[in-house]
Amino acid sequence: MILAASFCDTVSLHAVETERTVPKGNRLLGCAVTEAGNHDYDAAMKLAKSAGVQVVSLKLNWDEVEKKPGVYESPWPKIANDYYPARKEQVSLRLATLDTDRNRLPSDLRGKPLNDPEVIERFDRLIDWIFNEMPDVRLAELSIGNEIDGVLRDDPVKWGQYTEFFEATSRHARERRADLNVGASITFDGHLKYSQFAAAINRQADRIMVSYYPLTSAFEVRPPEVVHDDFNVICRMYPKRSISFLEAGYPSGSRCGSSEAKQEQFVRELFAAWDEHPDFIGIVTFVWLHDLPVPSVETLGKYYGVGSPAFLDYLSTLGLRTFQNAGADKPAFKSFELQAKLRGW
Repeated sequence: MILAASFCDTVSLHAVETERTVPKGNRLLGCAVTEAGNHDYDAAMKLAKSAGVQVVSLKLNWDEVEKKPGVYESPWPKIANDYYPARKEQVSLRLATLDTDRNRLPSDLRGKPLNDPEVIERFDRLIDWIFNEMPDVRLAELSIGNEIDGVLRDDPVKWGQYTEFFEATSRHARERRADLNVGASITFDGHLKYSQFAAAINRQADRIMVSYYPLTSAFEVRPPEVVHDDFNVICRMYPKRSISFLEAGYPSGSRCGSSEAKQEQFVRELFAAWDEHPDFIGIVTFVWLHDLPVPSVETLGKYYGVGSPAFLDYLSTLGLRTFQNAGADKPAFKSFELQAKLRGW
């Protein structure tokens, strides 16, 4: 009788959850697909696809692609072209001109303002090369820059220069790819703190692009349910605009004040908050599929110049699954699968 009651309760809960969900419609579900410790990307990709993922992330740093003026060397665009179209996966592409707190322009351009005609022309040529290398890839969106507010901060001159740069280069990108949605990645906090500057860029954008991790300034997690208010804030700031959460993540580590239970709750709350704005939030991309290995976390810590235990714990536990061996599901991944399935992904 106990088993029967438990089964009935589970069925009843599933029915209630189904009634409260909004069908996926035209919304796209994304994930930054990272490998587990077995380094089997195919297996990771199959797992993500089976869970309903339609969009994967690809970030290219400008100075790593164009190491010499006019010379392009990255293998990743062609690899993407060979891999993703056959699997019917779309790509969310970010070309990092600025990357959080780093300037990623080629070294010979780094001293020039971003609206300099030479900088614009060189970036246009970069776009040409990348698009020529990946003609078969279906681009869900293109972000020109990654978390650009980390470099621009409260400098109105630099924001103005980037706005001019974005207007010119986004126009070129659209000329090369019909129906391409172009925007500029800005952190959630950046949209609030630098709202006037962000709005100027976003008037030129097809889609509002947000990088979202609900953390305090000490890299400790905020309560999972804040996602509802945060989504409401962005949608009120940009009424009736198309919005993409290019990155959305919540760690599970104890040193940043979290747990696997909190991470799982965040996944549920995010899907529910997304259901409140189905006509305007078009894409959400979860970060990451698997936790990162220790060497990768150490490299990122050095890159960002932050070595606090909370920050490193945040970076190392963002995955919906663990890293070791072939990886194991955290409760967050099970919830991700269920919430996606309930909506038709």
